[in-house]
Amino acid sequence: GHGMILTIDGWPTEFAAMSDSDSDGAARSGRNRRRDDRDDWRRDDDRRRIDERRSRDDSDDDDRPQRDTEVMQVEQNEAAFILGKGGSTKNKIARVCGADLDLNERENSISIYGTRKQRKQAMDYINFVMQQRTGNVTIDLEEGRDDMTVVKVPEDCVAFVMGRGGQTLRMMESEWGSLMFFAKTAQGGQSSREMLMIFGSLRARRGAEMKVMSAIEHKKPGTFVRAGELRMHPRVRGDDAPQGWDEDSILLEGDEFSYALGAGGSTRKKLATASGCILEYVGQIACMVGYKKERKRAKDYLKWLLKQRAGPVNVDHETRDDVTVVSVPGHSVGYITGHRGEALRNVERETGTFCFINAVSRGSSAEDLLIFSDDESCRKRAKRIVLDKIEDHQEMGGRGEYHNQDRRRNGGYDGYDDRERGRDRRNRERDRDRDRDRDRDRDRDR
Repeated sequence: GHGMILTIDGWPTEFAAMSDSDSDGAARSGRNRRRDDRDDWRRDDDRRRIDERRSRDDSDDDDRPQRDTEVMQVEQNEAAFILGKGGSTKNKIARVCGADLDLNERENSISIYGTRKQRKQAMDYINFVMQQRTGNVTIDLEEGRDDMTVVKVPEDCVAFVMGRGGQTLRMMESEWGSLMFFAKTAQGGQSSREMLMIFGSLRARRGAEMKVMSAIEHKKPGTFVRAGELRMHPRVRGDDAPQGWDEDSILLEGDEFSYALGAGGSTRKKLATASGCILEYVGQIACMVGYKKERKRAKDYLKWLLKQRAGPVNVDHETRDDVTVVSVPGHSVGYITGHRGEALRNVERETGTFCFINAVSRGSSAEDLLIFSDDESCRKRAKRIVLDKIEDHQEMGGRGEYHNQDRRRNGGYDGYDDRERGRDRRNRERDRDRDRDRDRDRDRDR
């Protein structure tokens, strides 16, 4: 089968199959990187999931949905399975349905507190989990569920999408707050082959779906991208989106793909978080999924990023509501941005924003730093950090500056250098592999 799935450069989902012999150490470091990435980049998605959960509550049958408690009895051996390691399975179900779950292992019962719709979904998810213990899950597609997305995974891609021990699916579930598993489908009383079921809010399902599509397209090119166009598969009954929600795409050509991806997918994640839009790369296509305003932000940010390859970018920001402008003294700009923009990249990672110096202000006594994000609180946090750094630099007497001649030599100190870091890492990995092969040959000669 396929090895553990890890984040590396060169595949938009930041996954690649590892060989069994060399995966253990890399898997540990990969898990740490993924955990850090999720902590850094998931804040906006968590906020949106809360908003969608509230919206889902408000859409219940009653004008003011009443939250109540229902108790579900389970078998003793089922209770431990539903709880999961450290309560992981129970917490996952609660997060996906929006209800509060209290598992009483002594009485083998689960108390479910939430709206009527949340309680029903919680019971369904618990039953799905229990069915997985004993065999295949079968789901009737004619029910028309509004909390389910179905992805047809080619048979030769199933193991790749699942990962070793299902770890790739678990990672996607954690990232998007979804519930994912393979199940047989039934239509008109006929059972068919297994398909991938994704349960959760609309945003959680669409985000996980794009992640899966990216993985499949990498493993089996041409499944979703043909003639430079994205081909979405038909959706099952009930899997509808509200008005204004759609998918947009941009074809990335030449080195645009690696530039827009960044080391370990860091640049893609950055743009997705700042724009508040689902952004995934399926093949060479950048896919933006969400409401119209979200997709517009993601397109703008991606286009500005790609323009930075040729030089500074000028943005007319007067009419935008997603930007905060900070005036940075000319002698402090280099200190704020750092060598190859690394200091500014740290601010972006910490605050979930997208930042660069506006071209029209370059070379003046004070340059305009543009801080972009759909979340005003993220922009405010980034602004405070930048202002604190400016104050620190002034107290230092202007020392520690990254000089303008270095800036010109390196193409601008707020330019992205993720590709350089990724290239350096790949060179180190090649050297390590070459040394390992040489050691094996030496041992064989002995």
